[in-house]
Amino acid sequence: MSIVLRLSLCLYLMTAPALLQAQQGQGGLQPDVRLLIDISGSMKDSDPENLRGPALELIVRLLPNGARAGVWLFAEEAVELVQHRVVDDAWREEALADVAFIDNSGQLTNIPAALKAATYDIDRLNPGYRTSIILLTDGKVDLSESPMANATAARQVLGELAPQLGATGIPVHTIALSDEADWQFLQALAKTTGGIAERTLSPDDLLRVYIRSLETAAPTARIPVSNRTFLIDDSVQEFTALVFHRGIDATEFALIAPDGTEFPAQADRTGIEWFVSGQFAMATAASPASGEWRLQAPDLAEMRVAVISDLTMDIDPPPASLPAGKRSELGLRLRDKGRVITDPEVLSLFNLSLEIRSPGGQRRVINVSSRYPVPEDGEYRVGLPPFSDAGQHQVMVRVKSETLRRRLPLYVDVYAVADNSGITTRPMFVEEDRLLIPAITMAVILLLAIILGLAIRRRRARRRLAQWEKRAADHAKAANDSGIFSGIVAGPEERDRNP
Repeated sequence: MSIVLRLSLCLYLMTAPALLQAQQGQGGLQPDVRLLIDISGSMKDSDPENLRGPALELIVRLLPNGARAGVWLFAEEAVELVQHRVVDDAWREEALADVAFIDNSGQLTNIPAALKAATYDIDRLNPGYRTSIILLTDGKVDLSESPMANATAARQVLGELAPQLGATGIPVHTIALSDEADWQFLQALAKTTGGIAERTLSPDDLLRVYIRSLETAAPTARIPVSNRTFLIDDSVQEFTALVFHRGIDATEFALIAPDGTEFPAQADRTGIEWFVSGQFAMATAASPASGEWRLQAPDLAEMRVAVISDLTMDIDPPPASLPAGKRSELGLRLRDKGRVITDPEVLSLFNLSLEIRSPGGQRRVINVSSRYPVPEDGEYRVGLPPFSDAGQHQVMVRVKSETLRRRLPLYVDVYAVADNSGITTRPMFVEEDRLLIPAITMAVILLLAIILGLAIRRRRARRRLAQWEKRAADHAKAANDSGIFSGIVAGPEERDRNP
């Protein structure tokens, strides 16, 4: 086959829409996303506008067909809001209708019950899916009025359930929606299971944090956007433009096609379907024209564009949670309708690279195509440099050809390695204020026990003294009655002196 034909074949494969998803182990796995949402009463303060609803709505609309998903609400107990099953139009319709049930009616925060409910099938997981849990809460483990019972429950989660989830390959991605949340516990839960811990103190940032968590659970490819413009190639069947906004009039949004045709957000035109909420807008274009598209929107709006294709980039991602300084690697394969592309001439037509950004903004690029030879089996194994800075790192996987651009974001949560030179009996996840009340209680009990012991000891001493005094008196009386002094009498002179 000539190079021209190979290039044509390659462009045909790559320019179909591309929803790229990361997979562990063998390729072809679909995402299985299980969402746990806190509805305790404290959410009235942490999420006063109930942005958990729009966040769930966004995820429901972004989950790909064929994935599996379920939603659980938790407070005193965990309740399944949306049945865990394969995502299709019927599932989305049910999920969107159930968003209204997200409220603040609970009293407690039973995180262990939520995790248990979401892992009901842990002993019979479907091998065709890659399971992840996204946990959103503004509190800490709170299932009892007893602080000791709550601390014990948290310890059991981290000591028993979390290692089991990690060994099974079920990461828990945690989101703390308040400075009152038990951040150390949520970090430890994410780290132990191989997930990522996110924290947002502003409800306005919740949608973006939720999206990052979803991209970690089910990574999605994007088309690069520059100055609100993006390039659609010949064989793209569908694209979705997602626009984040806050307080912007929806009438100001429009997509402009390569021929200049405008598709306003409020207009009902064939070819593009708009959905607009108070926090985000989505435009889905079926069979779009190829060429340069442009978004018309105010400057404050942020956007990203995803496409779906028969060709996917199959990735074995690095662990989502790593200790600082540890090396890892990333596996990368290109697939056409599930089959790995192994033809070296076809693979050589693409430029593959990684861009790593640290929390501090430092940037490092690894040119995979120039550094690694084309693999015979189509699988690149890319060694990643050790991450030295603690915090969240982004690894952007890029695929580029003459007419095609794709990006796939991955996230790695790097944590500092604790100094283990000392010996401690307190688990790392237990906060000091969690032990304050039990410690005070124990101190009061100990003090009362000491006072009671001293009182009993003093009472016993008095009893012994009384017994001794009584014995002495009885002894003296007995001695006097027995006539011990009867042999001694006064002489005549003494009697005369004392008549």
